[in-house]
Parts: sequence; C-alpha cells; structure tokens
Amino acid sequence: MKWRLTLVLLGGVCLILSGILRWLRPGQDDLAVTWSMLGAIVTALPIFRDALLGFRSKAFANTEFYMNQFITLAVIACFVTQQYVVGGVVAIILLVGHILEDRSMLGTNEAINSLLHLSRVSARRVRDGVEEEVDAESLGEGEIVRVRPGDTMPADGLVLSGFSSVNQATITGESLPVEVEAGATVFAGTSNLTGSIEVKVTKTGTQTVLGRVKEIVEEAQQTRAPIVRLTEEYARYYMPLILLIAGFVLFFTQDVQRAISVIVVSIPCTFVLAGPSAMVAALAAASRMGILVKSVRFFEVANDIDTIVFDKTGTLTTGELRVAAIAPHDGMAENELLALVAAVEQHSTHPIARAVVTAAQDRQLRIADVEDVQEKHGHGLLARVGQLDVVVGRGTWLTEQAIEIPQREKHFDDLSALHIGVNRKLAGIIYLSDTVRVEAKGVSADLRAGGVDHLMMLTGDRRSVAESIAEHVGMTEFEADCLPEQKQEAVLKLKSSGRKVMVVGDGVNDAPALAAGDLSVAMGALGSDVAIQTADIALMASDLRRVPHFLALSDKTLRIINQNMLCGFVFIAAAIVLSGVGLIPPIAAAFIHEFGAFFVIFNSARLLRFEGKVT
Repeated sequence: MKWRLTLVLLGGVCLILSGILRWLRPGQDDLAVTWSMLGAIVTALPIFRDALLGFRSKAFANTEFYMNQFITLAVIACFVTQQYVVGGVVAIILLVGHILEDRSMLGTNEAINSLLHLSRVSARRVRDGVEEEVDAESLGEGEIVRVRPGDTMPADGLVLSGFSSVNQATITGESLPVEVEAGATVFAGTSNLTGSIEVKVTKTGTQTVLGRVKEIVEEAQQTRAPIVRLTEEYARYYMPLILLIAGFVLFFTQDVQRAISVIVVSIPCTFVLAGPSAMVAALAAASRMGILVKSVRFFEVANDIDTIVFDKTGTLTTGELRVAAIAPHDGMAENELLALVAAVEQHSTHPIARAVVTAAQDRQLRIADVEDVQEKHGHGLLARVGQLDVVVGRGTWLTEQAIEIPQREKHFDDLSALHIGVNRKLAGIIYLSDTVRVEAKGVSADLRAGGVDHLMMLTGDRRSVAESIAEHVGMTEFEADCLPEQKQEAVLKLKSSGRKVMVVGDGVNDAPALAAGDLSVAMGALGSDVAIQTADIALMASDLRRVPHFLALSDKTLRIINQNMLCGFVFIAAAIVLSGVGLIPPIAAAFIHEFGAFFVIFNSARLLRFEGKVT
C-alpha cells in the first residue's frame, strides 16, 4: 500500500508539473507532454504489474483478473491516443479508490481479525512460588499461571485456586460473565474480571478452543459461496461484451474518450465485491454472536432450509440429568446399586453416565475398578466388576439378553430409566430427570415465523417422555426410542421427500444424523473437540436462540448480495449509456466507478450491525 501511495504521489507531481509548464511556457508543449507521459507511466506501473501477476498466477480463474484487465485497457487506450494527463488522472483515481476500498474492507475484516489477536498476550507463569511474565506462546502443558483481574486467559486450563468471574463473550457471544472456582475450566482469550486465580495449563496454542476457532474462521474466509463462483464463471463473457459495446461507441461516434469512459465505468468492481464483502461481514457478525461457521457457502445452504430436526438430550433439554429415584431389586441397597452402576458408567461420556457418576460422588460412595468395559453405541455398556457381569442400558437391550424387565410404575412415566442387569438378572432401575431449555418454546415460534414449516424431534428416550417434551416445546413431529442409525434414517427419509434439512444436536452422540443433514449445527461447542470438528455450524454457547439468529443472518446476507448485484448491474448499465452519449468523460467515469464500489462495500457492512433479531 505504501508503494502504491508513493507512486501515486510521484505521478501526481509529474502531472502537476506538466500543467504548470503548459501555463508558464505555452510554446514548449513537448516538455509538458514529456512530464505528463512520465506521470502517466509512474501511476500506471502498479496497474500493469497487477494485471501481469494476475495473468501469471490466476489467469482466467477469477474476476479480480478481469477487473485488472479493464483498468489496463483503459490506461493503454489513453496512451495510444496520447491523452497522458487523462490516463494519469484516471490511474490515480482508480489506485486511490482501490486503496480506500482495501481500507474499507479491512474494517470489515477487523471484526474477524480481533479473534486472531486474542492469543497474543503475556502470561504470569508461577514456578517455585516465583511469578514471571512470559509470552503466552511459550507456555507448556502442566505449567501454572496466575491470572489477575483484567488479564486475558493465556491458555485453556483448570482453575486450581481462587474465585472470579470470567467474560467468555469473545468466544461464546454471551454477555453475562461465568463464575469460576477451583475445578472449573477456563479458555484462552476470555477475560478475567474480578478475582485472582491460579490456573493449570491443559492446552496451548492451536490446541486451545480459541486456536481451533481461529483456524476454522481463517479457513472459512478462504472459501467461496456458490453465488460468488457463479459470478466468476460468467466473468469471462463480460469483458468481450463490454469491448464490443466500446467498439460500437467508437465506430459510430469516432470519439475515443467515449469508448474509454465505457471501459472505465464497466470495471466489474461491484460484481467482484458484491458476494465476498457481504460474506465476510456475515462471518464477522456470526463470530461475534458465538456462531462458528466453517464455510461461507453455508449461508446460502441455510437460506433453503425448510425442516429442522432436533436431538432431545443436551439440545432441547439442558442435558444436565440428575438421578431422581433409585429402584433396586433382589434386596440390593440403593447405594450399593448406585456405586455399581457408577463404576461402569465412569467409562462413558454420555449425559446419563455423567449424572450417575455425579450422584455417586455426591453420596461419597466408593467407585470400584472394572474390567472388560464394552460400550454398544445407542444401547448401553457391558463390564465385569469383581465377580459380577454387569449390563447397564436400555430396557429393550436387557430384554434381548433374556433379562426380564417389570412394567414401569405410573409415577415414573415422565422420567428416563436406566436398567441394570447383574449376572443375567435385573438388579434395579435408576430414574433420571432432565430440564427443558427455557428458550426452546420461543425458538420453535421464531423458526416458524422465519419460514421453517416442519420441526421434528428425535430421541432415544421413551415415547411418554418424548411426547411430553415435544408437546411442551411445540414440535411438529417426534420419534422416540431411536438408535443413532435410526436417527440417520429419519433424516435421510426427510431429504428423500424433497425437504432441505438442518440437524441440530450436541455433536457427541448425534454424528450419523448430523452427517446426513443438508446442514448440521452442534450445540455447546465450547471446549468440545467433537462438536467443533464434526458440525458445519458450531454454537459456542448452549443457546437455541442462536439457530433462528443464524437463519435470519443467512437470509439477510443473501438479500444484501442480491441488492449489491442488482444495483451494480443497473449502475453499470446506466453509466455505459451515459458514457456512450458523451455525458461522462473518462475522469468522471473513474469517480463514478469508485462510487459504485463503495456503495457495495458499505451496503455489505450493514451486516456488521446485525444483533440476532429475527426479521
């Protein structure tokens, strides 16, 4: 940019000297022409360089090459007709305009680039009780850091001591701070607000949540949406058309300046910037709200969605299950049964498993070691605890193994049941309860208002539980007792009927269904490697309201792109006509061209103010 500005200044000085010489020495036109030619050459150098580099590296691959071609042709036409002052001024206007365009786009990119600076912080490392300030990138796993109020977390870690409030808005988009104490997990890039805490580093650099988010956002910036690729596909036909029009203008008017004006106003900046400027702004808006989008093409995909399939546990419900009741059989005590199940479930990451282990820890029960643990996805676990063969899981699965299951008591109908078999006999049932997310019902209404006419819930839970939750949150349809492969089949069936399906799950147990959808969204991706890596869209916070927000953002993005394209087309068509009839000279054409480019940039920048309101 500095090099370009330097050439613009030098070229401008040469053109000014040319004008001064024409005024002071009207009889020495050759000297004035020499200075104006020199000024035109100096200002045209970066234009010719860009065109040559574009031809060598990109050739006919994208519209940027065609844009440089137009500028080069316009300047060459000025040289051929010896209109050096016109050529120099046009080149200066276009160069300064492009520099300003780049600066304007930097404002859009800054919303994203702010993420990239969060990890470039210092850290207070503690060794042998001595605190030293080091660069965050030099931290290693297992080291201890002290984070004081106002500091940025230098790495992902586990709080060892202290109590504080942490602002996680940079990652999750949530404005309310989270309270942390010993045992809590904190993430790089978040801000410590109130108290001093000591943190044991668990992940650094690219392994942190922030590091993974940065990589995905950077990759998303490099992707192109179908509408952008379509523009590039038709760009090769644009230049011959404009040259044909300019040729007609030259042939019928015999006025080279009119032909030059046609070429200048036809430079396709508005088309080049129409899609990318809006997509980058949308990416920045989504990142600010804690919505991680892996490719800008998903904004277009989301615009066609008419069906959304939700998982239940961890998605429509909080996923924070708790043990509501324990019903032991064959004389086994409650604590004995709970400790036995916790010993097996400690080897699983399922929400039910975590609830059982937490209940056993709350009762301070001894959790035994187990052998030969096997997890059958969607069914349960098998293990050997001492001399006991233990089966934990669905009642239907235990029935398949010839373990008799009694009829459920009516007062447990709204609870999820975990059946336990020991040595081929039923040892008891643990009942668990879950809580529906407070925003779930409102989200269903917002989605319908936004044009999604089919909402479906898939769950592995019993029909009575599923029916109660589906009715409460307003689901159009639900399926209960679903295994992971059955969820996948349900999504594929919807797609085969012609529907465009978005699947929303927790990203851990719903991988087949997420993969089957046209678009997949993982809830609560903060700290979850699986959720961030498997889904197309990752919601960093467990907030269902982000789903209609994303759909609204996608809709607004496509509308702004269409506005940019339509206005660009009308603007260029009108300018070509006015240039052809001689109302717009080349210098004015350059100004008009830049006006069109800035209109597109600032129209796209409106997306940066998007606050997630459903429109």
